[in-house]
Amino acid sequence: MRQRLCSFLLLAFLAFFAKTGFSQSAGEELQTVTIRKGSSAVLQATSAGASTYLWFKDDIVIKGQKNRQLITATEGIYKVVAMNSFGCTSDASDQVRLVVLPAISADISITKRSETRTVLSDQIFDYYLNVRNNGADDANQIKVKDALPDNLVFESLGEPTDGTASYDVNERAINWNIAFLGNQKFAELVIKVRSKLPGTVNNTATVTASEPDPNLANNTSTDRKEISGLRIPNVFTPNGDGKNDAFYIEHLNAFESNDVTVINRWGSTVFQSKGYLNDWTAPGLSDGTYFYVVKVRNGSSAWQEYKGYVTIVR
Repeated sequence: MRQRLCSFLLLAFLAFFAKTGFSQSAGEELQTVTIRKGSSAVLQATSAGASTYLWFKDDIVIKGQKNRQLITATEGIYKVVAMNSFGCTSDASDQVRLVVLPAISADISITKRSETRTVLSDQIFDYYLNVRNNGADDANQIKVKDALPDNLVFESLGEPTDGTASYDVNERAINWNIAFLGNQKFAELVIKVRSKLPGTVNNTATVTASEPDPNLANNTSTDRKEISGLRIPNVFTPNGDGKNDAFYIEHLNAFESNDVTVINRWGSTVFQSKGYLNDWTAPGLSDGTYFYVVKVRNGSSAWQEYKGYVTIVR
């Protein structure tokens, strides 16, 4: 009777493997199962009348594993035999080769740069945000944040090459979301801003993705932009020699409107011009030091005012 039960079990035993979260390829006797590092494979066996199971990895018994299901994340070749309550043992199942690939990762980088041209206060200029997936896998749910410093005024956003971008007024930040960026692909966004005052502007942008990133050093990029102001001379020499003859204000033509006033030591206005063309040579004035007030602006923005002294030497 015992031999008959064992023979029945041997004929009825069937091993199969339930697999989730990985790929497989099947041959006649050996299946290959592929998972990523950090995940696991679920191997499951069935056999009519079995009460316990014996699992093997690379032909070595796995101690303590007697259930019909084995969860593993270790590479190797697996098989299983079943035993019933009478002590009968089935033939070994077909074998499964488990291969563990490196974990999914995407090296997402960001580069932020501004226009190379000279930018003056109260001028509009462009920033360029470039996001790149350097590999090794595709990237998902990419998020870019660019918080504007106080010395910049947001103007507008261009249409990004991928994803959607918006400006948060309360946070004074650009948020750019890209659902998917393939391996070795890149995306770009153009941001228009207006400078407020002369000085150095540091503007930093950051990027993240849902995949682990093996290189966090390139997830942040800072652009340093020097905002120039008017350059007003403290001396000029209107002697007709063709050198430094006029009160020349550098970068004045970068502004749509200007108002220039020059006052002598007694508080009297000796020169005044709206839309000054850098052509005043102080005719009829004696040598000496004079006080100036220069106002400039673009469009309907607030006037910027510069005050100081200039000396006339012939």
